[in-house]
Amino acid sequence: MTAATVQRFQRTALWGGYRVWQRNRDSFLRNWRFEVGGLAVEPFIMLIAIGFGLGAYIRGIEGASYAAFLAPGVIASYAMFHASFDSTYGAYLRMETHHVYESILFTPLEPKDIVIGEVMWGATRALMSATAVLIVAVSFGLITSPYSILALPVAYLIGLTFAAIAMIMTATVKSIGVMNNFFALFIIPMFWLSGVFFPLDGFPDAVQKFAWVLPLTPATALVRGLVAGEFSVWMVAWLAEITAYFTVALWLAAVLMRRRLIK
Repeated sequence: MTAATVQRFQRTALWGGYRVWQRNRDSFLRNWRFEVGGLAVEPFIMLIAIGFGLGAYIRGIEGASYAAFLAPGVIASYAMFHASFDSTYGAYLRMETHHVYESILFTPLEPKDIVIGEVMWGATRALMSATAVLIVAVSFGLITSPYSILALPVAYLIGLTFAAIAMIMTATVKSIGVMNNFFALFIIPMFWLSGVFFPLDGFPDAVQKFAWVLPLTPATALVRGLVAGEFSVWMVAWLAEITAYFTVALWLAAVLMRRRLIK
């Protein structure tokens, strides 16, 4: 690789995004003892309390125990939660309270680099959470298929998608309190309607159709299929839907963030 090629690569948004990601990674590593617990403990408690506690009173679903049915839903949903939380509250604090974005703009990096870096970091946190849940689920014998490892790159894509959606909020809200509406009106309802806890076929047809428009629904279905080692042509459609959400959200977040930061 020539010096000219390296210089051209360093001028790309991907390289700029990596530098922002690197900054967030270094901050995480300085405080990792306080960060790791939040990434692993909550989904672990969810899996134990709901999967085994409530699951003891629920008959098996789709030929598996309730805990085994729930595990891939926890992988997908907590990938969503961790990416969304860091790219809303975390990103907003970095932008408005700690003035990190202002400092970054004194370098050759641009607003789109900030968005890409934040989205990459949100996806990294999603991947860490998904890895922790997968390890716990495998250790309890809830997941046995060797194909379950493929759930991790899907969890990263889920993280990219929801981090990009969250960055749209970060680029537009006037106060951090507005983030509560994002979770109360979008993230939490989707958590309940996307097949995490039970199959969608129990819903009325209209609700089922609405649920499949939500980005978490194909994400949950894709992870569940991979974890079970069951493949179908629908997986291609689910993957395409998630990717489409990510592409549109990333573009929109970059446009809106530029409008906010460049006055």
